[in-house]
Amino acid sequence: MTAILPPIAVLELTWRCNHACMFCSCPWFGGMLAPGPEMHVDEWKRLIDEYSAAGVRQFSFTGGEALMKEGCLELVDYASRRAAVNLLSNGRLVDETVIRFCAARDIRLSVSMPGLQTFAANTLSDTPVSHILAVFAKCRELGCKATCGVAVTQLNLPELYETLSAALVAGADSILLNRFLPGGRGLAHPELFLNAEDVRRAADIAEEVLSRARRYGHFGTELPACLLDASRYRYLNVTTGCSAATGFFCVGPGGMIRVCNHSPVEIAKWDEWQDLPANEEWMHYFRHDYLPAACAGCSRAAACMGGCREAARVLYGSPVSPDPLFSGRAAL
Repeated sequence: MTAILPPIAVLELTWRCNHACMFCSCPWFGGMLAPGPEMHVDEWKRLIDEYSAAGVRQFSFTGGEALMKEGCLELVDYASRRAAVNLLSNGRLVDETVIRFCAARDIRLSVSMPGLQTFAANTLSDTPVSHILAVFAKCRELGCKATCGVAVTQLNLPELYETLSAALVAGADSILLNRFLPGGRGLAHPELFLNAEDVRRAADIAEEVLSRARRYGHFGTELPACLLDASRYRYLNVTTGCSAATGFFCVGPGGMIRVCNHSPVEIAKWDEWQDLPANEEWMHYFRHDYLPAACAGCSRAAACMGGCREAARVLYGSPVSPDPLFSGRAAL
């Protein structure tokens, strides 16, 4: 029988965050979701038990800022005894205790560093970028696996080479690129939007940095297959197919399932997951039933499906709309 739940669950522990990143696509920061009561630690534990028994093999903890959730590390520890675990953070609350905790449990720590000179402007925070670099250095010292996450925007693209290089030199062992997606706070910042050429440039820069460092990275947000030739990249893994509701899914702070963390559409309560095959919104993504009209007849459509469907929904109101990369910054 086909598994109902994808193998990866993204758990958004809290609505809260101690940064105010302009590029943040969390839908509650853009008014598309209304924050409410957060799930208690005990309920999260029940979720972890139930989902791991149902076939979930990896839990990624995020927010908001996951470390602001009371009992965050307790939950991360609990999940690590049942599945692989990633902890995503903006780095502000990451200290030696957190790093030792992750190292002892073989937990990958992914820390956002969207720029060097542009770090403060992107995050609208007073966290010094030197603190993030020190986190990567301590991770190397203590044997903690560390990923540098970079949401690429118009603001930080000019220094992307320097940003990635600094993170790897400091101690990060991998890179995760995400292109700026309209949504959340990003809807109020059209000046950050990337076009197709910008994304190709970002991928080329990342490949050059990674190849020099003999490290590997991933372009986390799916790209239209016609945008670039993914086979050109040896060190940067570039994906084109949307994996929402098939490769991963999301559970928000209030316990509601969404097809992915960019989606503003709440589908069902976390413990109603067995009813997902009867939910049209979920099955729309499960079947990959969302090919934009402009992609009809393309030989690569089955493996691509036209790029990010939730970016298209947020910007144009429908997941069958074109990926915003094909529309340019004027679309915002």
